[in-house]
Amino acid sequence: MTDLPPIAQLDPNIAALLAQLWRAASSGGQPWSLARLAKQSGLGMSTLLRCLHQLAELELARMEIQDNGRGRAWLSEEGLACCREWFDASDQN
Repeated sequence: MTDLPPIAQLDPNIAALLAQLWRAASSGGQPWSLARLAKQSGLGMSTLLRCLHQLAELELARMEIQDNGRGRAWLSEEGLACCREWFDASDQN
């Protein structure tokens, strides 16, 4: 994991979403709804979905979307490891 870019070098939308997914994982590990993630990260739903699809392609996040458009998302094991490195390191500074 040492070859990760600093969190500050990521797309701001991706960084905001990762921060909220990390927050969800750190506060009990339950997946958050897409609506809650959008509100907490300050992203519109289309931007949120685009970012989640990118993170899913990179195998950093997982998501479930129902036919009615509701859904939830969470960090994968790889995403947890990356966020632990990014956010725990930034907390220590």
